[in-house]
Amino acid sequence: MANDSTGRRGPPGPQGHPGRPGPQGARGKPGVQGKPGKPGPQGKRGEPGPQGKQGVEGEKGPRGEVGPAGQLPSIEQVLPWLHQLFDAYEDYKRQREREALETAERDAATQRAFAEHDHNEILFDEGDGDQDRDRKRKKKDKKHRDKRDKKHKHKN
Repeated sequence: MANDSTGRRGPPGPQGHPGRPGPQGARGKPGVQGKPGKPGPQGKRGEPGPQGKQGVEGEKGPRGEVGPAGQLPSIEQVLPWLHQLFDAYEDYKRQREREALETAERDAATQRAFAEHDHNEILFDEGDGDQDRDRKRKKKDKKHRDKRDKKHKHKN
């Protein structure tokens, strides 16, 4: 019945009960340090860090010597290319002429429309205002006449 935190129990007293525990003894010295164990397995390699900025560019070296001149293509090799080039240029010129004609026609039509509009204003401007006023007045009078007629029909 040893208890680690207390001392040895005393002998039983006169009534037969055991005595209370005695005072605790002094602590012992620490033991000898054991041998170190085997090292654990190597851990995973970490992710690479951000790339550093590029260093300063050095001076350019001296220019090299000119190499030997290459052989020019024969005229038979160049002719198809030239034909293609001139055909494309002619197509471009035709398209530009077509666009210029369309633009000129559109401008002429616009000018004719403006000229007709101005001509119509000059011809019909003088008496137009009076006719509109008379027409509105007649329409208004007719409405009033119709309303009066309807009222009289119901009374009869």
